[in-house]
Formats: sequence, C-alpha cells, structure tokens
Amino acid sequence: MRRIFSALAIFTLLALLALTGCGGSTTTGSTGVTTITLYSSGDVNVKNLWQNTLIPEFKKTHKDIDIKLVFSEHGTNDTATFARLSAAVSANKDAGMDLIESGTVVSQAAQAKLLVPLTTKEVPLLNRVDDALLKQVSSFAVPYRASSVVLAYNSQSINEPPKTLNDVLAWIKANPGKFTYNSPDTGGSGSAFVQAVITANLPADARANFISGAEYNASLESQWKPGLDQLKSLKSSIYRNGFYPNGNTAVLQLLANGSIQMAPVWSDQALTSLQQHQLPDSIKLIQLDPPFEGGPSFIGIPRTSTHIPQAETFLNWLLGSEIQAKVIDVMHGYPGVQWSYVPEEVQKQYASIAHAYATGFASKFSADMNKQWQTQVAGG
Repeated sequence: MRRIFSALAIFTLLALLALTGCGGSTTTGSTGVTTITLYSSGDVNVKNLWQNTLIPEFKKTHKDIDIKLVFSEHGTNDTATFARLSAAVSANKDAGMDLIESGTVVSQAAQAKLLVPLTTKEVPLLNRVDDALLKQVSSFAVPYRASSVVLAYNSQSINEPPKTLNDVLAWIKANPGKFTYNSPDTGGSGSAFVQAVITANLPADARANFISGAEYNASLESQWKPGLDQLKSLKSSIYRNGFYPNGNTAVLQLLANGSIQMAPVWSDQALTSLQQHQLPDSIKLIQLDPPFEGGPSFIGIPRTSTHIPQAETFLNWLLGSEIQAKVIDVMHGYPGVQWSYVPEEVQKQYASIAHAYATGFASKFSADMNKQWQTQVAGG
C-alpha cells in the first residue's frame, strides 16, 4: 500500500511540475490578442471539426481571441490530463488549459468540481440547453453536440416501420433472421437496445436509480430478469439464430449488404455512411417512442483558468443557432441546444430523428448489464 501511495504522490507531483511547461494561455500585450488553450480528444473527425470549422469560424468574429488546440487522438492522454488538472486546481495554479472537451475528463472533472460552474449570467445561450443535460454534469459544462441511437430500416422491404419498442419486438418475431444488434459490450447501439428492453420492464423509480447510479447495489439488478428473458426469447429470431456482431460498424455492414433489414444504429455513424454511400439510399432512420439512449459531448472551463471570461465568450458563441447548424452538418449528429433553436431547414432535414433521447445506465450498472447479457442471453 505504501508503494502505491508513493507512486501516486510522485505522479501527481510530476503532473503539477509539468504545468510550468504546458504552453498554456497567453496574452499578447502589443496586439491585444488573448490565446486560450482548448484540450480535446476523440477520433479524427472531432479534431477536424475544431481545426477546420469551429476555430476558424470563431476567429472571423472574435479577432481578439486566438484558440490553440491540443488534441489527443482516441483520448490517449485523457488520464494524464485529468491528473494535471486535478493537481493544478489543488495547488490553485493555472492548468494550462482554458477549455476541456473530452468525455472522460469532463465527467470526472465535473464530479470533482474542478470546473467553473456555469449559469445564464456568464453564458446567456445556456437557456437553450435542456436542463436534464446540464444536470448530468451539475452545470459545470456545456453540451455542444450529441448523438443518439436510432432505428435503421430498409424502406424497400418495410413500408411502415415500427414506431415503438413493442412494435420492434413484434416485427423481429414476425421476420426471423432480418434483425440483429451488436453485443452490448462492443458498442453503444447494441447496449442501447438491450437497455431499452430491460428498462421497458422496470418501474420509473428503478429506472431513475440505474441511470443516476445514486445507489449502486447489485441485488437491485434482479429487476432486470424480465427484460433479459425477453431478449433471450428473441434469440431464435435474430440473424443466423442469434448472431450478434462485434461493434457498431459491423451492424452497418450487415445493413449495407442486405443481410438484415433492421437494426439499432448510432445516428451520426449512419448519417455519415449514407452521405458517403456506404449505406444504400433505401436505408432510413427513425427514433422510437420512447426513444433509445443517446449522449452529449460536453465542454467545460477549468476552475483555475486565467482566461475565464474569454472561455465563456467562446461557449456562448458555440451555442448559437448558425454554429450549431454547422456542428450538425459536419458531425451528422444532434445539436447541444434543443432542436427548436437550430434553423428550420436543419430541423426539416433531420425531422425523422430530431427528438429527445434517453439517458444510459450509470457505468457500474452498465458494466453489470453487459455481463448479464453475455451469460443469460448470448450464452443462455
């Protein structure tokens, strides 16, 4: 135990010392230009969004603020970045970052209260954001884009797609071999389908606890049995008598080659595949009622940033209607604001999926759900 503590202390100390050479925020006195640093992580499409669209657009109307992008592909530096942020705030020092956009870092930082609390006073357009999303991070960050799991179907063979989960389940049994979903531990689209079936069999208060994770108690998971039994009963009607592909992309490939006619998919991945003609035009997308789960990408401001007003200016700009429309266009996803605040033509373009989405289970319950699905459904 002593060795573990020593190693942790050394790591934190090194993270803190690294702050002096982080190349963080600066103000150029002669030009009056302030440079703020944005840390972001994810796939290359996220990097391109910042580098090729958002930062250049912001600069057009804010000549006095430069944005330096520090990008970590696939989040390989997220753990070290959170350690650096935590050490800086503990020492009341600048973390060398003025904005952070990373699912892992932002959620941990919000929970640890390492970020600046945000209100409509500092970020007026925050009033366009769904309160339920802000509650996920206790108003320590702003959702600027999102994605949701939706139902994809082949319109050549399906004239009237199912509108509810019960309709989907009935369709699966009436059309054996034409539907599948990826194993939930290999992608969010499969996880969303499993959660939807489990959730449909739960009372409202139980659903809320599994989502919030406020009370983690594995014994509560006995309430999942009706949903897991229902998923097991579908097995013989699933593609190839129970073939669950690995990953979201594999499901899209089965849709593309006609092996299946219906499946849950991520909205952004499917829309991108349609635009790039990797999916046939006959594949259409709809959201169920109640909807599948989805999730926003949050961006926040470190508490010890030396340029908080400039960072808040950027966040407010990011929530503007035209900028949100650009985010949707580039990422083929959802806006961070409510749909009513994006241009009408964009709403019409995404009308089939422009709805609210459900929230996923808390991480511990989600991990348990994946394990139980594996033993009771796939292996049952």
